[in-house]
Amino acid sequence: MKPQILIFCFMASLLAGCHITRSSPLGYDSLMNGFEAASPVQDQALAMPENADPFKYTFEGRLELLDEATGGSARILRGGEHLEDEAQHLPEFDFEFVQCGSYLVPVRRGLIITDHPVWNIILEPGRLWQQKNDRGLSRASFPFTLVVKGGNSSFNGAMTFLFDDTHVSRVWYQVTQETATSLHIDLWGLLEAFYHPGPVAGAGQIRQRFEQEMRERFPTKPIQQLAVDYPDVDIDAFSRHITPEHLTTYGVIVNGVDYRGNCPTRYGESAYCDWIRMASFSTAKTAFVSLAMLRLGQKYDPHIADRLVRDYVPEASTSPGDWSEVTFDDILDMATGNFASSGFMVDEEGRIFEEFFALDDYAGMIRVAFDWPHSAAPGTRWVYRSSDTFIAVQALQNYLQSYEGADADLFDFVVREIYQPLELGPGFFTTQRTIENNWQGQPLGATGIWWIPDDIAKLTTFMNVTHGEANGEQLLSRDILLRALQADPNDRGVDRPGGKYNNTLWADLFTTADGFDCTFYVPYMAGYSGNIIALLPNGLTYYYFSDNREFDWHAAVREADKIAPLCPVGGE
Repeated sequence: MKPQILIFCFMASLLAGCHITRSSPLGYDSLMNGFEAASPVQDQALAMPENADPFKYTFEGRLELLDEATGGSARILRGGEHLEDEAQHLPEFDFEFVQCGSYLVPVRRGLIITDHPVWNIILEPGRLWQQKNDRGLSRASFPFTLVVKGGNSSFNGAMTFLFDDTHVSRVWYQVTQETATSLHIDLWGLLEAFYHPGPVAGAGQIRQRFEQEMRERFPTKPIQQLAVDYPDVDIDAFSRHITPEHLTTYGVIVNGVDYRGNCPTRYGESAYCDWIRMASFSTAKTAFVSLAMLRLGQKYDPHIADRLVRDYVPEASTSPGDWSEVTFDDILDMATGNFASSGFMVDEEGRIFEEFFALDDYAGMIRVAFDWPHSAAPGTRWVYRSSDTFIAVQALQNYLQSYEGADADLFDFVVREIYQPLELGPGFFTTQRTIENNWQGQPLGATGIWWIPDDIAKLTTFMNVTHGEANGEQLLSRDILLRALQADPNDRGVDRPGGKYNNTLWADLFTTADGFDCTFYVPYMAGYSGNIIALLPNGLTYYYFSDNREFDWHAAVREADKIAPLCPVGGE
């Protein structure tokens, strides 16, 4: 191991903390001998305490759980009327981990496709430490996220256990928070486990990449510090509009710092707020699909927005609609002219929800996506339709393959060309796809990525502050990006109820009637469950993720104006 990596990895383990004295329901006797649990415990019982002692043992190898299909308990809190019994239990768990100082790092990151009928899983790095009354054993915990198979909703939890060089205790797990509209559920249990210690292939490289990942984390401060750094700001304005029990997290990104809000669960503050995975829903339309076109435009073709969809998606020829003049720009503006109803969300929350999203194969989904009549000239009428984004992904992918060959994949292109240069973590490098090849088919695009706050901070700074430049290189088509950000008064996009829509970004209008001295737009990404990522024209980003479909966020804009005036930057 290189000296600088060695220093990083063992820095945390050299802390000379005091012994832990707090009581915990997950003590030595509970984890070694078992106990009856009527519910999850407080999430902080799975967190490494601030004054933890350095670990004694090193963990490297496989952690295997037993009886996942029958062990554990569940409590359905919302929805679940048609939920399979298997959803009350974990998928099979047998995964490799390596250790980097006091961090426990899963070898596989991002979405892992399982054999479970309901759940896939995402693993994130955890921690290791020593705790009083554990009789000399070391203690570990790590966060994980369950993702509905073929879906986007995320259910967040953590696991914890004791270990030495050769054995582990039982493993306690619990899921206590989600970003999901139709299902809320608690899961918890204590499972027998095996530790298979041994060298992990590529362990040195995994540690090296993790060290780089941690070094590049976006600077953070607690949201309370925002009121100290900017005394006129009412920080409650950034969260009071969200029902607390439905909030995943929120933050305000100011001058290179993410002022981070809390991450509540039904059992107290999350043990792993930094690593909590939040379902994107339609924020993926911007973070993936729009950025794909902007990168293709910068790298290959400045006129990419004017290319015709019909030239790149052969299924357009059999559509009952008219795709003869629909451009890439039109489809990302939700203005193809092919729709059944122009009513707000009538197509989207009707047949698209009921039929398009009920399918999981490419052939079926592309058929439904094109099975709509011609109702308006392209570029003239905004009608929100996630199935059109699926068509856009196929058009952009086939366009990419005309340059990079038949094996080129649009999402992998975005990972390579944008996410990796921005130092986003590997948990962001997978996406929801169609079912072919064990769920490795075509990217959906309309939904299907999972954010942590660090991803949001890096990606929005890249878009809203450096305007597509990273490491001294312009990665995105600046002209198209500025139009999407409402910085070009000659191209606002398409009218929609309450504002504009341009290249997957919504935009709301603020005027003197809202208490400002000028008129300006705030572009933003929006997700169905109640997710907002607002890219303010003063360079700030405000975001929140929730799951009660609450979208009343304008009070945050008024507070952001106190931090950096909006009118001199974004006014007209």
